[in-house]
Amino acid sequence: MDYMDSTGFKDLGYNYLIIECDDHYRNETGEWTVNFEKFPKGYSEVIDFAHENGFKIKAYTDAGIESCCCNDGGSYNYYEQDAMSWAKYDFDGVKIDWCGGRRQNLDPKTQFLEFHRAIEKHISKPFDIEVCCWGKGNPWEWGRFAGSIWRTSGDIDALYDPFVAFKGGKWEALLRNIDENRHSDTTFVGPGKGYNYADMLLVGLPDGLSITEEKSQFALWAMMASPLYLSVDLFSLPEYAKEILLNKEIISVDQDPLGIQGEVIKESEDGQVQVWMKKLSDDSFALAFFNRDSIMRSSVLSWDEVNLGKKVYVRDLWKKKDVGTVKSKMMVEIQAHETLIYKVTDQDSFK
Repeated sequence: MDYMDSTGFKDLGYNYLIIECDDHYRNETGEWTVNFEKFPKGYSEVIDFAHENGFKIKAYTDAGIESCCCNDGGSYNYYEQDAMSWAKYDFDGVKIDWCGGRRQNLDPKTQFLEFHRAIEKHISKPFDIEVCCWGKGNPWEWGRFAGSIWRTSGDIDALYDPFVAFKGGKWEALLRNIDENRHSDTTFVGPGKGYNYADMLLVGLPDGLSITEEKSQFALWAMMASPLYLSVDLFSLPEYAKEILLNKEIISVDQDPLGIQGEVIKESEDGQVQVWMKKLSDDSFALAFFNRDSIMRSSVLSWDEVNLGKKVYVRDLWKKKDVGTVKSKMMVEIQAHETLIYKVTDQDSFK
């Protein structure tokens, strides 16, 4: 937390930390109990420090009996009891996983709504709930009644059937999570409802994506208003990754107050080149050109196609530089697996 504060992460909104796995056990009465080998002074020292320094702490559990990391780490049959424990320890949220729920063949919607009712009954302060059922049961349709954010796909560092994990992530899994996160209906997502979550960021992880691919993930997560969660050892963070993760202008797109999830507005016939667009609260738009292909591709977008005027002011958010006024249309060359991201303002509407 000190490091996140001193390096500027906290100021840009990275202020939640999740204690995930092996932090607790159940005592003889079934009560959630601190693992004192991991936390010799209990949770309070860490949680109090977090609150005193502008951070928030989330607990971790599963909707089933087991969790994804231990045999008895879930909350099944203990939803209310665990909610009372989190209130006692003053947690600010919880990630609720689904490994145990899957093994028990439970229904995601039923369990997560029941869990939410238990939390709402016993916790009065704002409490951030991550529904992590990997898109099973279509959580984008009911997630707003169960939590704050909800996973829409599988683990981004793995492919499924059979489960194969990849250190640092893999391009195919990234594409899958992007495609399966495209549920942008404002009836279901947005401020006061919650957000589709395409899983953690892979930026800075060794032996995984290329730098170009990591930048694509960050830009597209911003376009989709997906939560930004770090998954890297911050103390070993490469400088290039720090520059990506601390790009204030792209974070502003992700965190825009309108909370709109951007969508594909144009794509090539083969689907390999996509143009994404997202309306922003200052009447401008974020525009992203995404090349899914393994070779360089070009793209052209006419302002008429997106109902903009003849003169549009463009700013490059990766370069943090103004491109200037672009008349009639925008033409770009996009490297393999690259995403170019811009902020565009219709000058004709600000005469």
